[in-house]
Amino acid sequence: VRVPPRRAASARYETTIFALFLLAIASSLLLTSASRPPRAVTGILSGGGRLASRGAASWMRAASGSSSARALADGAVAHGELLPAELVARVPHREKLVLSFVLAFLEANALPAQLLVNGGYVRDLLLGSVPDDLDLSLCLRECDPAVTVATVMHGLPGFALERPELNVSSVTITTILSDASKDKNVDTAKAHLVVGSPPERIEVDFMPTIGEETYDEFNRVPERDVRGTPEQDALRRDLTIGAMLLHVFQPRGSGPSGGGGAAAPEAAAEALQWRLLDFYGGLADLQRRVLRSPYPAGADASLVRASVLRYAEERELARKMGLLPSDGAAGSPARSDSPAPAGAAGEGAEALQVVWWIKVLRDDPLRVLRALRFSAKLGFQLHSSFWLAVPFALSSLQSKVAGSRKKDELVKIARAGREPLLTFLDLSFGFPLPNATCGGGGVPRPPPPLF
Repeated sequence: VRVPPRRAASARYETTIFALFLLAIASSLLLTSASRPPRAVTGILSGGGRLASRGAASWMRAASGSSSARALADGAVAHGELLPAELVARVPHREKLVLSFVLAFLEANALPAQLLVNGGYVRDLLLGSVPDDLDLSLCLRECDPAVTVATVMHGLPGFALERPELNVSSVTITTILSDASKDKNVDTAKAHLVVGSPPERIEVDFMPTIGEETYDEFNRVPERDVRGTPEQDALRRDLTIGAMLLHVFQPRGSGPSGGGGAAAPEAAAEALQWRLLDFYGGLADLQRRVLRSPYPAGADASLVRASVLRYAEERELARKMGLLPSDGAAGSPARSDSPAPAGAAGEGAEALQVVWWIKVLRDDPLRVLRALRFSAKLGFQLHSSFWLAVPFALSSLQSKVAGSRKKDELVKIARAGREPLLTFLDLSFGFPLPNATCGGGGVPRPPPPLF
């Protein structure tokens, strides 16, 4: 088969080819493995939603007896509370050394910044997995305007040389900014720290806590307020289970000292305290095994709807799907298949959940694939509002996201194993989207912009 020149191949062509490759993998797995019982295909908005894949369900059953699962079930972990010792013990010691080193730098330079662990690291720790991919946020709201993530990164290599007793022998900074990111005030960096003895290199991503994000319709890199609060930063995440933060700090008087000898940094690293920040119900969703987006529960639903559904075609699609009545006024979607978080009430909460997830997916359409991947990998059920929001993101997914980025998500799920891959394909190809996007018939079909 003659492949067209790369310059003539569209992003859709590339991801279509890769999807066929994934289907070939799935077929091979089915042929070389024991036969798998068939699953009934039902509508995505009826019957209670997806079952977990067998592999993910087995993993969750094994994790249910862990100290993390017991802490969640016993209520030992809660928003604003310190993590119990059994969870802190799961954090690798060398990563504690990294955090202690960064805190020592902030203290030495009198920077009143909060250090926060974010994203999947927090989720994995609470699920009982060994956390990886250490991602850190710095809340710089109280710092001088001249202080940025870039200026902090600039000071870390020299600080490592000045303070060898902190057990970080070198720091190498690699910026990860595209030209578009630089233009839009995205202040992020990647650092490689050589830690401990024998030395081990640890990769860490740094970024500020981000407030309001503004997207345009042609680029998935937003303009950002880099002086946001932790709560604002959590709201911009795509899933509640990835929106939790850990505020890491040294108890008063327990930080590493310059003359404390080799044991001082080790003791300081183990003395770190970890406060959980769960603004949007991520803990409850971990317990229920549900995937949904954060949303501003106290906001006015009509104002949020007006800001999200900006164009006539979006409002018309919302009316066709029953999210708006025919006159365009506020309507309520079909009832969710998991309860809203505490403090949210009735139809207003359900409407906000759907409309905000429309915003989340449309702002960064790659999140459609991420949600499907996490559902398949973890065995978590997608909240019904996800499927109501997906049709609003399809055109953006086609026009804003490069085929290579979609391919990266597909590679990740392929590497997760046979059962997650098959579940991902079931979710992507075996279930109809709401009738407004299926010609009224509800016939299962692959969403074209995904593959």
